[in-house]
Amino acid sequence: MEVASKILFGVAAAGVLWVLHRWIGAYPPPLPRSPQPQRAAAMAVLLWLTALGVESLRVVPLTPWLERTVPDRTLRELAQVPLLSLPYLALPLVVVRSAGWSARDLGLVLAPRSRGVAMFAVAFGVLGGAVPFLTGQSVMGYDPLPPAVFVLLLYSNGFLEEFFHRGVIQSALERALGQGRAVLWGGVLFGLTHMAFDVSRLLDTQGLVAVGLAMVLQGMAGSLFGIIYIKTRSLWPGVACHYLINWFSAILAAAFRA
Repeated sequence: MEVASKILFGVAAAGVLWVLHRWIGAYPPPLPRSPQPQRAAAMAVLLWLTALGVESLRVVPLTPWLERTVPDRTLRELAQVPLLSLPYLALPLVVVRSAGWSARDLGLVLAPRSRGVAMFAVAFGVLGGAVPFLTGQSVMGYDPLPPAVFVLLLYSNGFLEEFFHRGVIQSALERALGQGRAVLWGGVLFGLTHMAFDVSRLLDTQGLVAVGLAMVLQGMAGSLFGIIYIKTRSLWPGVACHYLINWFSAILAAAFRA
């Protein structure tokens, strides 16, 4: 996206955030306050630092190396599944197990608390993925991808990120800071996690302003997913929304090419 397009998209995203916050669904009672709120907040920050390091290593040395040595895209995505599962799934599970969290505490429930918010999440994901396809401004690109890649991305890009950022980090922040600040700071941390991706994709071609705007948009997306997560108390609507925003344009491109 060009800078002007990012600004317009940001204004529209802010409007959607406001509508979701004020008029769609209702906030549930907050999670129980942690008896050690500073420790819960520190856990969230330490996990985020882990994600920042993983994403930096993934974007800079790992992805270029895989592209040089493994020509098949499906195999490249498959190779990253265990590498991403360790920091984004196994490590958080070890951490929260010591705190006595249940599957419900992590959002691992099928029935959303608010069906209206769940329906909004899917609809906005479709719209958010279709607009870049229609305007030709998808950040993820339009490379033809094998069907197996879309399935792997549903796990690695959709589920793992939502489990890590919403199910674990945001839940820890809610126990430490309350719902409102958990959504805000959870979104900020989510946006900052993508720093290496934004710099590698945008700095040379569009400049520092575009990198900053991209991080703001990703932070707003993190807050959007955070509100969806709190109002539904389920990971799955956010997983669907996140995945569709990122990859629905590529799915449409593959379908039209076929």
